[in-house]
Amino acid sequence: MINLYFYKTSRFVFSAVAWLFALSLAAAQGLTGRVTDKTSGSPIPGATVVVVGSSTGATADAEGVYRLNVSPGTYNVRFSFVGYEALTLPVTVTTGEETKLNAAIQESSSRLNEVVVVGSRAATARTNIQTVAPVDVISTKDLKGYAQTDVSQILNFVAPSFNSNRQTVTDGTDHIDPASLRGLGPDQVLVLVNGKRRHTTALVNINGSVGRGSVGTDMNAIPVAAIERIEVLRDGAAAQYGSDAIAGVINVVLKKNYTGLTASLTAGQSFTNMKYNVPLIGGGSDPRSQSLRDGGVLQFDFSKGFRLGRNGSLTVAGQVQERGRTNRSGPDNAPTEYLGASGGFPTTPTGQNASDFRTKLIADDQAIIAQRGYNRQNMIIGNSSSRNYGLFVNGTLPVGVNGSVYFTAGASYRTGTGYGNNRVPASRSQQPLNADGSLYYADGFLPAIQSIINDQSLLVGYKTKLGQWNMDLSNTFGRNSFRFDVLNSGNASLPNSNTQQTDFYAGKLKFNQNTTNLDFSRLYAQVGEITGLNLAAGAEYRRDQFQIEAGEPNSYIGASIGKTVPTAPFTIGGTSPGTTLALPGSQVFPGYQPTDAINATRHNFSLYADVEGELFRRLLLDLAGRYENYSDFGSKVTGKLAGRLRLIDALNIRGAISTGFRAPSLHQRYFQNTSTQFVSGNPSNTLTVNNENPIARQFIGVDALKPETSVNYTLGLTSQIGRQFTITVDAYLIDIKDRILYSGAFSRSVLGFAANEYVGINNVRFFANAADTRTKGIDIVATERLKAGPGQLTLTAAINFNQNKVLSVNPSTLINSAANNENKGGNPDTWFRNIFFDRSQVALLETGQPQNKINLSASYTINKFDVTLRTVRFGSVTNRTNLDPYAKNASGAYYNSQFARNEAGDPYIDQTFNPVWITDLTLNYRFTKAVSLSLGANNLFDIYPDQIYIDPRNALGSVDYASGRDASNRGRFLFGSNQGGFNGRFLFTRLTASF
Repeated sequence: MINLYFYKTSRFVFSAVAWLFALSLAAAQGLTGRVTDKTSGSPIPGATVVVVGSSTGATADAEGVYRLNVSPGTYNVRFSFVGYEALTLPVTVTTGEETKLNAAIQESSSRLNEVVVVGSRAATARTNIQTVAPVDVISTKDLKGYAQTDVSQILNFVAPSFNSNRQTVTDGTDHIDPASLRGLGPDQVLVLVNGKRRHTTALVNINGSVGRGSVGTDMNAIPVAAIERIEVLRDGAAAQYGSDAIAGVINVVLKKNYTGLTASLTAGQSFTNMKYNVPLIGGGSDPRSQSLRDGGVLQFDFSKGFRLGRNGSLTVAGQVQERGRTNRSGPDNAPTEYLGASGGFPTTPTGQNASDFRTKLIADDQAIIAQRGYNRQNMIIGNSSSRNYGLFVNGTLPVGVNGSVYFTAGASYRTGTGYGNNRVPASRSQQPLNADGSLYYADGFLPAIQSIINDQSLLVGYKTKLGQWNMDLSNTFGRNSFRFDVLNSGNASLPNSNTQQTDFYAGKLKFNQNTTNLDFSRLYAQVGEITGLNLAAGAEYRRDQFQIEAGEPNSYIGASIGKTVPTAPFTIGGTSPGTTLALPGSQVFPGYQPTDAINATRHNFSLYADVEGELFRRLLLDLAGRYENYSDFGSKVTGKLAGRLRLIDALNIRGAISTGFRAPSLHQRYFQNTSTQFVSGNPSNTLTVNNENPIARQFIGVDALKPETSVNYTLGLTSQIGRQFTITVDAYLIDIKDRILYSGAFSRSVLGFAANEYVGINNVRFFANAADTRTKGIDIVATERLKAGPGQLTLTAAINFNQNKVLSVNPSTLINSAANNENKGGNPDTWFRNIFFDRSQVALLETGQPQNKINLSASYTINKFDVTLRTVRFGSVTNRTNLDPYAKNASGAYYNSQFARNEAGDPYIDQTFNPVWITDLTLNYRFTKAVSLSLGANNLFDIYPDQIYIDPRNALGSVDYASGRDASNRGRFLFGSNQGGFNGRFLFTRLTASF
């Protein structure tokens, strides 16, 4: 697993770290040291260090390290932090040497939670129990304390209302984790970096994963080593930050004023025993298990701080990560692999008995399987493999008396390989052929999608004071590209050849965004009975660009060729009983075509105003309003009113009401492609048409996309009881109108296509403003810090209960008309409304993610040891089949009688997966103040979610087989991915050095 590449990479990065360390020593000047907690010895990031009687000061970095540039002499240095008693120490700095002064400060009797920035434009420091809206603060210790190495996976196990799980066999979504807040879409949460809008990805999620039809932000492009903290605002904030902030805002705060050097090396892999059951032909099931060692991770990251001039700073952080793939697939239970038909039985020849024909077919196919040594575990279902390089810089440089220039730049380069469905030899429409007509892949093939994801960003800003007003002028540019290459595949429509093309360039998606902000604010210490009155106003101009680049011709051609190929024979050495059309394009991912290519742009301009102040030192109010004008759909006005009332010193009540919106992404409006999607284990070429396509506008009658709009309500209590116990309880309600959905598959016959129209396309999908939804829930977060024997104990409980409900679906007049639905009669599965948004898609939105999550953690520090224990309960998830299992015809029989049912008539294919508890444990030992070693486990007890139901009638060897009876994709998908993953136990070790 740890190959020569890892060795060379590790040797290089350690050499680089050694060089940086030597450089930092050679340049040492002034005063430096570390600020720690007096009781636990833990570093205090963000502590303020000031030379008394001067303007010289610094802020401690993520490891508690500070550095001051001072001339030789004797000084008094003051150390302080929110919730701690200030400490002043004398020090003498001598010429030509760096003087060390460490400070251990004591928690005050009224220890507060972390100071937060997001959710307010005021300069007044407030903790997350003092804010008008609920905010989670994830510290450096939370980010680096456990096995997770990616930002999205860290948040999944830390933030109760945040969900992000790696997907599998979902094309590009295998490589960029979709993330959601409060069960809403990835595009309904706004991501900021240092308080500035971050660009989204170029990828559109169009397969059957959480966030289907949406465009999210790739937070894994940001190295964890670059992050000081993450703030999660759990409230609508479109009136403050603009489009997308319906569910809330995630603000990634990067390290700054950092003068130390920190480096860590993490290595780990899965050590798991996967248990599952396979139905047997005679009844019952066969319990099986696999002992697996895969998914190896090797990651090196670092952060190094430098001084720029006397008071400027620069932090450089980066990471190199290699992650191996995992595989948690089951054996293919299809009746045949080489003969007959793919994923089922062919039509029984005239004059033959069906049972006898199928029995003989299975026996012959099994003989070929034995002869060829074919492995029925023919898919790779799990994490994709990836290699990720990331580098971020963050800095400030004083300009003049009151001004400063600040900048942030980041770049990441990631490659990955994920796999699709296996193309078995019997699936002749997908098989490239040799010159003599034989199969190019004699045993079929498993095609792969290789991704190359490039991400760059640059933020440059200037802050100064204009009289009593603060001014902030900034420009943020970001871009993301996603290149698709198809490996180990073929285009069955190409001419027969002994040198078939197997690898294809399938095209590229590109997105870039440029945002210019001009912000003004002024703080009035006292205005009558109003304390801390803050006035803020500003403007924003943003330009978006979305592009699709076509792939090479061989990745998509074939529809017009009309090549026919022989179907698979029914007997060993037999002849083909017929022909079928060869499917066009590279298998697993047909390339983007010239007709898909697009270069679309838009711009928008916005103005905002914000007023915040505290009345009578008891009632904090915040009023915000925002106007936005978009070049493609017009204007929106949003507003927010929020407040916090201090009932008594230990108890606050807070609440907010706001309106918001989300502009349709350029991707949703202009994305178009052809993809191979599998229904009940069988391939189907699906055309996604863009919003301007005549099929969408004329055949279906969909209007131009318009913004989603929302109304948010929150009401909560916050309290601090005694010295250390804090608790927040916040309830919320979010109503969304005109939510943009990605449709179900409308077949050729339903749309009335002629035989010569859109050849090779089986189904059509599109985007439309269609659904009104309601989200409601409650968040509870409690923290207790106490002395436990000789050490310090921190206990945290974070709980989220969430419910999403689809209130109505109204995509277009054609789809909603009674003539195409209730008046049509017959099977409701053929009604247009149900085709557009079937019950499986409703379930994905309502119950596809845990409806509750409980996070319990304990951290104990004693001397040189840290022990952290965390257990997370991912609530139940319910999946439903797309076909209506309850609909009956006039005679009372089920339309979908293929489903097995319980005594109440409920189909087993509709499955609720029980909650799971996943426990993490980390042990850390500090050899010195600078070097520590961690050992730990994610999913300590090797817990898997419930197995996906497999219909017993689909047992291997059954002559009564139909793959559509269950959702296991022929027995190969064993577990769902949305309850903390399905990879089992992961063990890791991490070596960290801080100087």
